[in-house]
Amino acid sequence: MLNKYIERFRSALKIQTDWATSDKIAIESSLSRFQDFLKEAYPAFHKAAECHILSPYAVAYRWPGASPEKLPVLLMGHYDVVPAETEKWSVEPFGAEMKDDFIYGRGALDMKNIVIAIMEGAENLCTAGFKPKGDVWIAWGGDEERSGSLGAVHTAKWFKEKGVKFSYVIDEGTPVAVDQIRGVQGPLALIGIEEKGFLSLRLEVEQKPGHASQPPEEQAAAILGRALINISKRPFPWLLTPAVEAFFKSLAPHVTGISSFVMKNARLLGPLFFKVAATGPSTRALLRNTVAMTMLEGSMADNVMPSLVRGVINLRLLPPWTVEEAIRFIESSIADDRVKVSIHGFGSNPMKSGPDQASQKSPGWKEIFSAFDRSFPGVPVLPFLMPATTDSRHYKEVADYIFRFCPFKVNPEEMSRIHGHDERISIENLQKGLEFYTALMEQF
Repeated sequence: MLNKYIERFRSALKIQTDWATSDKIAIESSLSRFQDFLKEAYPAFHKAAECHILSPYAVAYRWPGASPEKLPVLLMGHYDVVPAETEKWSVEPFGAEMKDDFIYGRGALDMKNIVIAIMEGAENLCTAGFKPKGDVWIAWGGDEERSGSLGAVHTAKWFKEKGVKFSYVIDEGTPVAVDQIRGVQGPLALIGIEEKGFLSLRLEVEQKPGHASQPPEEQAAAILGRALINISKRPFPWLLTPAVEAFFKSLAPHVTGISSFVMKNARLLGPLFFKVAATGPSTRALLRNTVAMTMLEGSMADNVMPSLVRGVINLRLLPPWTVEEAIRFIESSIADDRVKVSIHGFGSNPMKSGPDQASQKSPGWKEIFSAFDRSFPGVPVLPFLMPATTDSRHYKEVADYIFRFCPFKVNPEEMSRIHGHDERISIENLQKGLEFYTALMEQF
């Protein structure tokens, strides 16, 4: 059975569902081919479930339960992947090559591993005659890496129009972290119950173009440079959200010394806690809005004064900050009307946790705890903040509780391969993922 699972996973990796081309027909063809692959690979599940193909970017399955009055559960994710720089890989990115008990391929960790583990578990349960207690929905999107506007947004709207309300939603997210938190020995299962917002801002300064031999006394690039320095000198204030406070309290028993005391008493210690806890980029990202300066643009020639200089900064926002509040904060930090600030692309507000979700008493926790206990015995399960964005943010109107996690052990070196080069997953991890989702679905 494991060998067939591995081969189906490899077949999924070989379908090039990336966005490396601007050819819409080619993109939609590969996305539809993936949907067809799921139908061919999992016949028992497709016989038991209703399949709703909404578009090449969205497919939803209803797996009917014995008690339709029970609130349904949604498992979701995406089958598109980011493009790969083929020349920087040691293997073909879409070749699904096996080496040293690893399978290499774009999407191996983000997130065809989850898609196939869930489909494989559902197929095995359907083959065994299992019927869930209540309806189980499974929804896959084909453009999460491009904002989800064609996939998850459409699917969430479709659910809302049908009057479907979920008990809880489970999406991709933080992993079973190995050696990723300083001072902690052993893995930790991090369950994202809050999600940071996403906002890119364009900063622009105009000036009269001309020959570089006669520059103006004050140049646009210098004005933009001062603006960026002002932003860096005025970071967003520290903030302790319910999910992050619960994370540190849950983490305290797993560390020693003063760190344990500080984590248990984060809110009581106030500024001292932030000074002790914010020791690196990963923990700072949990405790304040971050600003990354990612793009700069000026003249197209070295001897021409640009008519416009531009910079782009990327922000990740903690709840309860909003996009509008963050823009006002950045504008006040710049304090120069000559720098025009506008949204670059799109912005999304952060997602707060649901009632009692941080205290681990909300719907969903019991099933998650039980599934981890069976597949990862002894691994602590902690509430966490999802620092990146997921498609689940589009489902806030059809679910009060959203969980974001990845039931696969990932260390820092493997994390760097996600969206990077030589993305891969171990055979052991694949097996653990299947064990987890099977144990989870058996409780639905």
